[in-house]
Amino acid sequence: MRRLPREVVYVIDTSGSMSGNSIRQAKESLQLALSRLQPNDRFNVIEFNSDTRAFFPRPVAANSANIQQARSRVEGLQATGGTEMAPALRLALSQQMPGSDALVHQVVFITDGAVGNERALFELIQQSLRDARLFTVGIGSAPNNHFMRKAAQFGRGSTVTIGDLGEVQERMQTLFTKLENPLATDLQLQWPQELLVDAYPKRVPDLYRGEPLQLVAKIQGGVLAGEVQLRGRLAGQQFVHKLALKESDADQGAGIGSLWARAKIEALRDQQLQSGEQSDAGKTLRGQILQLALDHQLASPYTSFVAVEEKVVRPEGKGFPKAPFPTRWPAARYCSARPTPVPRPVSTPSC
Repeated sequence: MRRLPREVVYVIDTSGSMSGNSIRQAKESLQLALSRLQPNDRFNVIEFNSDTRAFFPRPVAANSANIQQARSRVEGLQATGGTEMAPALRLALSQQMPGSDALVHQVVFITDGAVGNERALFELIQQSLRDARLFTVGIGSAPNNHFMRKAAQFGRGSTVTIGDLGEVQERMQTLFTKLENPLATDLQLQWPQELLVDAYPKRVPDLYRGEPLQLVAKIQGGVLAGEVQLRGRLAGQQFVHKLALKESDADQGAGIGSLWARAKIEALRDQQLQSGEQSDAGKTLRGQILQLALDHQLASPYTSFVAVEEKVVRPEGKGFPKAPFPTRWPAARYCSARPTPVPRPVSTPSC
């Protein structure tokens, strides 16, 4: 299948929290990304800490001169300063040039996700994304996985986590293979009008080579009949695919309802985070989430499972055994001289 030309904006976090192995992993990831660009691609690199700086005013052609210039600047990046992520995201999502509709627009965000204003950043992504796709790369031993996953979800992309330097090649190769091979984009489903359908995800993500695309739906309204129309772009061209619905083909397997309920709860939680959990809308959504979780026997922010021991097998009068349990600590990022030795767990790397 023909490979579509891309316009890729790489964003790299160079704040102080990225010092040590994290900045080395981020730079190696970015160097690998630049080496995979093709002559018909366009690209730009944005670095941010307390300030935001773009290597080029706008995305440039991926020729040898521009790539070499970018590689040299990446090599000199240092981790310092604070983490002002919003200006970098805003700039990256505004890089699309006029007349570039034929290109696949992608933003690759490389960071440890050390931010506290997640809600505002999610709103920024949803408001500014347009037809771009956002892919997040979590760096370090303890990245903010929630932010990385949700940012990629709102950005209609995916996320990958790199824990040490030995994983950079494998993880980034997998991500770049995906980025370079979008099979179908701008997918939309049209259901028969006589059916009442509640399907998730609401916004269908792109389809990539070698990856299945799953959608779960609760369908009401009588007999399952008619056809679903799938519309989108394939190799840059519009297409329509029709799928017949038959009652006899419906899968009655156990667990499908739980999959739908989990997807709906996550969608309701996203709405709740935007409106505020203590707002009137947030409290209404809380009731919906609670009822869904109870109906489908699912754990949620408002429900949990309780283990009840019906038969006591421990001898009467015998206490519970006690034993120390080692805690896995994240890798140390900073080292500093101290006047006296400081005790630390044996699993923490020494400086």
